[in-house]
Amino acid sequence: MNLILSWVKSGLLFGIFASVILMLCPNQTYQKYISLVIGFVFILVMMHPISYLLHVDNLTYTSFLQNYIRIEYDENTLSDTEQTLYKETVRIQLEAGLQDGGYPVKNIDLDADMNGKIRNVTLHFSSEIKETEVLERYLKNLFGEDVSINYEME
Repeated sequence: MNLILSWVKSGLLFGIFASVILMLCPNQTYQKYISLVIGFVFILVMMHPISYLLHVDNLTYTSFLQNYIRIEYDENTLSDTEQTLYKETVRIQLEAGLQDGGYPVKNIDLDADMNGKIRNVTLHFSSEIKETEVLERYLKNLFGEDVSINYEME
């Protein structure tokens, strides 16, 4: 019941926020583009609890991105642009997930092969971390056992 209530609250709060943004639009020509973006974000906000119920995690999201790029371009290997876009998307998602987990991540460097498989992860931390076993287990579950994980303190 609390899940449904929080879902409705987040939808209402986003609706109020969206209407304020649309009222502050300086020009009618921009309003249709801004409302399009707000609509997409609203769909993401409303889908978040559903992804929680369906247990969609970072592994599923990473796999989806990888498969989408392959299907969209009908190739077994990714071009340089596709590979860069894929690595940046995975890096942003991973950085957000680790920061939510309480890790003092400053930056993440990823290396992937031509098939989109992440081979090397370098984590840059702003302060020293003590327990890396949980983090390594998480990354190996996410990217596979053959991923190389490096830590750097800045």
